[in-house]
Amino acid sequence: MRIGILTSTETRHRHFAQVMRACFDVVAIGYEETGYAPASVVGAGLAQDEAAIVAEHFAERVRQEKAFFGSLSDFVLDGDSCRAVSLKPGELNSDHTVAFLEATGVDTVLIYGTNLIRSPLLERFAGRMVNMHLGLSPYYRGTATNFYPLLNEEPEYVGATIHLIDPGIDSGQIIAHARPVIEPDDRPHTIGCKTILAGIDKIVSVLPDWHRGDRKSVPQWPVRNPKLYLRKDYHPRQVVALYEKLDRGLIADYLERAPRVAGLVKLID
Repeated sequence: MRIGILTSTETRHRHFAQVMRACFDVVAIGYEETGYAPASVVGAGLAQDEAAIVAEHFAERVRQEKAFFGSLSDFVLDGDSCRAVSLKPGELNSDHTVAFLEATGVDTVLIYGTNLIRSPLLERFAGRMVNMHLGLSPYYRGTATNFYPLLNEEPEYVGATIHLIDPGIDSGQIIAHARPVIEPDDRPHTIGCKTILAGIDKIVSVLPDWHRGDRKSVPQWPVRNPKLYLRKDYHPRQVVALYEKLDRGLIADYLERAPRVAGLVKLID
């Protein structure tokens, strides 16, 4: 199995690439500069105290990612055994990226944290692109889908989905799900980092079986109230609202009812 990776440039994404390279024959890595900057509050109309909450939220993300992933988050340098390139915004879905992957003889492409996969990548590697989506599909699809379950007071839907990429948004056939263990003192970014680690562990355990054909992917099933969040749906004031709910005991309330809701979310182990 010769693997190519398409990921982003942030600490968590670099960690993903390093772990995959340690576990598999990774021969190509493309680091995309996505151009997405959710930490910005310019034009958001926030009060000073609200802007401070948002700033601290994203500063805490940096601190937690360094704590969880900092020891294994260097960029993989371009070399003979593994080619590595930087992809500028807009270059991901291009003939250039296809040619880069094909030149290394990639047969499977792992995706984590990039912009949406479109033509020509989608057609060229159809059925051979596996995404780590931070969210539980089909319940939460799109962007920030471990943020919105907390905002919606549904921590039971926090997790990761390992799935094939199709033309939809996080809608491809599912190989496996992973969920973090949420503890009383957890906050959004410790939960997020735990989820990333759980997703990485799941890929490492299931990818060889899937590649051999010993593990089948499962079509996504209809759910009563599926949620799809796009970048345009995000507003920094949502961060303020989340911390208000956390201060009122969101995590404690969830842990109290977790035994009652655990079986209500269908997952592929």
